[in-house]
Amino acid sequence: MLSKPPPSQSPSIPQSARSDSPTKDVSGLPQANPYSYYRDVHMDTAKGMTAAGFPDVRMTTAKGFPSDIMMDTAKGNKTMKAGGFQIWERELLDNPEVKRKATVAQLYFLDYYFQTLGYLHSRKERRAKFDKDTAGRDLKPTEHAKEFKSYCGRERVLLRRRRTKLRVDQFHIIAQVGQGGYGEVFLARKQETGEVCALKKMRKRTLFKMDEIRHVLVERDILTATKTPWLVRLLYAFQDPQYVYLAMEYVPGGDFRTLLNNSGVLKEEHARFYISEMFAAVNELHKLGYIHRDLKPENFLVDSTGHVKLTDFGLATGALNPRLIESLKVKLDKVKDNQVVHRSTLERRSIYRSIRNEDARYADSIVGSPDYMAPEVLRGKPYNHSVDYWSLGCILFEFLAGFPPFSGSTPEETWTNLKNWSTVLRRPEYDKPEDLVFNLSDVAWDAVTTLIAHATTRYSSIGQVSAHSFFTLTNWDDLRSVRAPFVPALDSEIDTGYYDDFTSLEDMAKYAEVKEKQKNVDAVKEKEEPFGRGVWVGFTFGKNGPGPKTGLSGGGGYDDGALATIF
Repeated sequence: MLSKPPPSQSPSIPQSARSDSPTKDVSGLPQANPYSYYRDVHMDTAKGMTAAGFPDVRMTTAKGFPSDIMMDTAKGNKTMKAGGFQIWERELLDNPEVKRKATVAQLYFLDYYFQTLGYLHSRKERRAKFDKDTAGRDLKPTEHAKEFKSYCGRERVLLRRRRTKLRVDQFHIIAQVGQGGYGEVFLARKQETGEVCALKKMRKRTLFKMDEIRHVLVERDILTATKTPWLVRLLYAFQDPQYVYLAMEYVPGGDFRTLLNNSGVLKEEHARFYISEMFAAVNELHKLGYIHRDLKPENFLVDSTGHVKLTDFGLATGALNPRLIESLKVKLDKVKDNQVVHRSTLERRSIYRSIRNEDARYADSIVGSPDYMAPEVLRGKPYNHSVDYWSLGCILFEFLAGFPPFSGSTPEETWTNLKNWSTVLRRPEYDKPEDLVFNLSDVAWDAVTTLIAHATTRYSSIGQVSAHSFFTLTNWDDLRSVRAPFVPALDSEIDTGYYDDFTSLEDMAKYAEVKEKQKNVDAVKEKEEPFGRGVWVGFTFGKNGPGPKTGLSGGGGYDDGALATIF
């Protein structure tokens, strides 16, 4: 763990690439605000930019970097130099793991000085207020001494709180609202502040066995890198010897799958509303330099106003897990000789609804959500962010048709449909008078086929999407001001009515396969050497105790940025 530098030393902060950085005096500090400069640099870094203005390269592996790389690459005095560095030094600097840890260290020191200056500023304000209050009361020396002793006691409490690490026992668990393959999600309240949050608890050893550490770290990085309302906001990230925790904002309206199951086919104007918001959310993720790869209705949550937020960024990494890629390729290879089963639109919709109603585990029965995955991802081929547009095209199809475009009566049939997607994709057609309302308009079908298309012709930018005639009535600059078609009816901020009831046997039946998977993972023997503490470097986010709320540029507190610490 890095030791904190003494506060008496002047910090060495790299020059920000922004042209509006404040002018500094000879001390190296900004002339105007004593710590706004540090926040500006800190925010640049947290948004995916290093303090020097270069893109932040995220980690691509959670495994430690080999300690003997110098011996493997540097051959004695014959080591050549490149750009002033020896080859082994250049290889170290170019390694994504090293780059991520360098960024984490930079965030740590920027955060340390920012918080220290912020604390000193707020303490000075509190002392000035104390002096003003006591001066106006004409206290006797003994009374003033008593008041001052009480004031010093309060300051000591604040100092102790700043040194205290977050712990799970500081959160009151209200109810369980989610269950995944690697942990649980609880509705919780932070006892000190009263904040309501969704507390995601994941077992370190399980993540290590399944090689999922990288995915969790990337999810944490994404959540701390932006303040957009389209992505679920991270409040705290912390850990103990057995678990890692993500405390995120609680989104009470449940996931979009629940809404879709209850509503069935959406009206075209409602489908346009929701898919527009989903495009806006995914675009925010793309602006951070990430690709989701695993988009499905379950990844979108409905907030208290009825608008959507994107969540679950586990696969939004620089590269998919090789084992997952191989698993997808094997499944495709198994159905290479299968013939496509041609079914009518009505038959496909009926089968899909029947499976959803009868098999509670259907949504979790196939790894990687292949119903919505682009062909190039499934085949392990090179791809770009347009694979997320394919997924959104599949979701739009389901909005309008009532079933995903490639769903089958069995997992094998679904894989066969995906392998032959260009043959299977057909415009839903209804000829019965009572079903004519479900036929897609020409403009809606054209929107679907610009998204579910070959990679070379598929839409790949928000500009292309917004210019399509299907979205003519969409105000892209003010989406969240429009009243949503559905607004959750909530009794309170801790209402869990739109989530599964984990005290109900019927609801728990949906997670039987997940529970079985957890048992199998627990039975797996430890691989390689035990993971060390350094695997989770840079995970912690957020601090105990109040921060300064005045005197900051932008009007926010110091927690406006990503307050990362080393552990």
